[in-house]
Amino acid sequence: MKALCVAFGLIIALVAPHRALAFVDCEGTVNTLSMQMDTLGLVTLSLSGGPTYTYLCAVDGTVNGVSPTVCRTMYATLVTAKTTGKRVLIRFNDHASCSAIASWTLAGALGWTIVLTD
Repeated sequence: MKALCVAFGLIIALVAPHRALAFVDCEGTVNTLSMQMDTLGLVTLSLSGGPTYTYLCAVDGTVNGVSPTVCRTMYATLVTAKTTGKRVLIRFNDHASCSAIASWTLAGALGWTIVLTD
């Protein structure tokens, strides 16, 4: 009986649907970058390759799993990329494509950010 239960458990584990966590790396130049003058200082970003007007993080509170210290560093890096025309790459978790990241909403958990030298 115990062997039958173990076998049944293995079969269920193999055929049960699993939710795969997708991620997408969005790359492009910084089209728009802004910081809201509210209590959190929400940072909004648009990249040439998408996404458009998505909320990345906040300079005075944890948003999308990004601490304020990391957000301030990201913001400064993105300002530099914007002013120098450098391309950036940002990993967005739980999205299938850059265009699937909705505008004017929280982007969700972020992976990592790279400023690319052209």
